[in-house]
Amino acid sequence: MLKIFEKLAQIPGGSGFEEKLIECMAAELKRRLPDVSVDPMGNVIGKLGKGKKSVMVCVHSDEVGMLIKYIDPKGFIYFDLNGMIDERVLLSTKVDICTDKGIYTGVVGVKNRHLLTPEDIKRPISISDLWIDLGAESAEEVKRWGVEIGDPIAFHPNFQKIGKDTIISKAIDNRAGCTILIDLAERMKAKKMDYQLLFVAATQEEIGSRGAKVAAQTLEPDMAIVIDTVPASDPITPPQQATTECGKGPVIRSMDVNALGWGTIYSKKIRKRLMATAEKNGIPHQEDVARTWTDAATIHTSGRGIPCGGIYIPRRYSHSPMELVKWSDVERTADLLYLFFKSLSSAAISDLVRKV
Repeated sequence: MLKIFEKLAQIPGGSGFEEKLIECMAAELKRRLPDVSVDPMGNVIGKLGKGKKSVMVCVHSDEVGMLIKYIDPKGFIYFDLNGMIDERVLLSTKVDICTDKGIYTGVVGVKNRHLLTPEDIKRPISISDLWIDLGAESAEEVKRWGVEIGDPIAFHPNFQKIGKDTIISKAIDNRAGCTILIDLAERMKAKKMDYQLLFVAATQEEIGSRGAKVAAQTLEPDMAIVIDTVPASDPITPPQQATTECGKGPVIRSMDVNALGWGTIYSKKIRKRLMATAEKNGIPHQEDVARTWTDAATIHTSGRGIPCGGIYIPRRYSHSPMELVKWSDVERTADLLYLFFKSLSSAAISDLVRKV
């Protein structure tokens, strides 16, 4: 799993530009599943087993990033965000511009501290204050390299193990989930099931869970389990705002909702079964209610309604060039997911999706 995780984390794949990830996920799933396809949205869909009941396991393949907006006459590149990023994490960050001719590495430039006025220091950082420096001398030189308006920009690969159980990297959100999906396919491929298991690596989650919505509408599963990451506590965030911790196991969610009221109330029956599975097998786990959203937000309202469960991996420094996760949390999430499906049956699915 760790080797696959490292491989996936280093691939660039901003929302809407997941092609390399799609190729990799499709290849990995094809080694383990008899039926793998890619839909027009770029969702990778694997199928295993047969039966009247079906369950969708969904992860997202995209990462937050940027897009080129303007190239000035001296070759400096201005950009806009593709996904939710705190502008402060971008200062002097190494990034990759992904073009049809190859990848060009540059640095996000910011006005020198020596040249800042007192007024500059007080003013919040804005995207308009930042640019990317590729080391070019002119716009003509940049364009000869094949760099164009609309090209995607990703954080530069930086996967590293630190401490005893810690990994830092770009795109832990949600290449950790992608790794777990591949692991689940490996573990379940020889199991006998009386239901169909649907493996989905969805696109464009970071800009509104668009791929998952299309996949859910197409597949029409009876229920779904979403695997993603969740912001964990840090030294300065009050515990009532960040209730989960890195290193204490997967997070089983009750509800998520963002400022616009968009999110999910998770199925109580599925949540209880996930918790019972964790407790029976001695898997440390946490519970949360979070101000965010995941792919469950568009899955659960698709079709006639799809009851959802959510298992989430705590990680710090979300949507930054260097996220942090405890490897034990990834392994425990993978174990919980496998044990949940190992014990599942068509009859159990019928009971879990019955509202009353």
